[in-house]
Amino acid sequence: MKKNLLSLFCILFVVACNQQVTNTEKNKNPQSFVVENNPEAVGFDAERLQRIDTMLTKYIHDGVMPNALSFIARDGKIVHFASYGYKDAENKIPVKKDDIFRLASQTKAVTTVVLMTLFEENKFKLDDPVEKYLPMFANPKVYVSGSAEKGDLVTRPANKSITIRHLLTHTSGYSYQSFGEKLRVINYEEPIATKEAIERIARTPLMHDPGEKFTYGFSIDIAGYLAEVLTGKTLDILMKERIFDPLGMNDTYFYLPEEKQDRLVKCYQRTSLDSAYVLSRSKIDQIYPLAQDQLYHGGGAGLSGTIEDYAKFCQMILNKGEFNHKRILGRKTVELMSTNELFDIPGTYQFGLGFEVMSERGFIRSMISPGSLKWGGAYGTEYTIDPQENLIAIIYTNVMPWRHPGVFESYLISVYQALK
Repeated sequence: MKKNLLSLFCILFVVACNQQVTNTEKNKNPQSFVVENNPEAVGFDAERLQRIDTMLTKYIHDGVMPNALSFIARDGKIVHFASYGYKDAENKIPVKKDDIFRLASQTKAVTTVVLMTLFEENKFKLDDPVEKYLPMFANPKVYVSGSAEKGDLVTRPANKSITIRHLLTHTSGYSYQSFGEKLRVINYEEPIATKEAIERIARTPLMHDPGEKFTYGFSIDIAGYLAEVLTGKTLDILMKERIFDPLGMNDTYFYLPEEKQDRLVKCYQRTSLDSAYVLSRSKIDQIYPLAQDQLYHGGGAGLSGTIEDYAKFCQMILNKGEFNHKRILGRKTVELMSTNELFDIPGTYQFGLGFEVMSERGFIRSMISPGSLKWGGAYGTEYTIDPQENLIAIIYTNVMPWRHPGVFESYLISVYQALK
């Protein structure tokens, strides 16, 4: 009898332990955001968090930026979600937490996830040559000297084909230089099909042989078009079906629907670090998200959306591929994307598939945990995904060109110094 009772106790103990592990895992992988009114409950010092408000309010007052949004969540609990400044500074219209911002290169991670869902479906292998699917990229040329404008451009054949892995790690050799082609990084003024834009990129030379260096440029735009060719669907539809709808990202678009256009913040500019912002004089920067006649979907920089939408995307990555009870990627796929791919390339920069992977250098600069994932956009947006601390931190403004990188570093310091 005693032996039976002991066995029953052991079974109940094991079940209880397993249930505790299951509950712990659920806490680590929250499926929705919850506002936490007591930051102390998730390891933040509430008083220290207020330093973020002090810092961003001062930046607004000093004319460094017209507006700012901050979103911080730990264990899926929102501990800081605040807005500062104006969406329309001339008319003193305050920015709201659900206003829409131009995301520029934050588009790249979304495009990469779309492509990696196709990788999981065995539509391609990462080391396949791009020309296998996009023949326009066969026989790439490498820049040697001269310029297309002067007519003395000299190139040589590349020593290997460009692979899909090269695209996702920015080692293809493509930069943002146009070499005489009519190219735009963000969007085009005239209606243009994505295929035509990619064909223009294919006619430009590489800055080096594929896989030799990290060079930031049009690689992810090519990857986005590759996803279109593999599926027969446009990139906006792929993002909607595979990411936005499952995650509940209801306010992120290439081109805003008419009923949401009034939520787009105005675009501002600063001519130098010492000057205050003024309304941007670039018509295309101001209005491209409002276009209704565009066929172009730039996988490298075209999206606009709310900060909370992008937080859902970041939390999905932090959760190893799932959020809102929807699995977007497998756990091992996210681990693959989070692994530094530049280990055999000279330099200290670390990059995975679509994300910068932070090293100890990032920690000693702004206390961001090694292994964190991050990137940002040219208009002044940046996100951090930190698995070690189980948190995400995102800051938004819209100034082009963004000339104050010290803001992001100060923001991260303010976030991390508040952890208990």
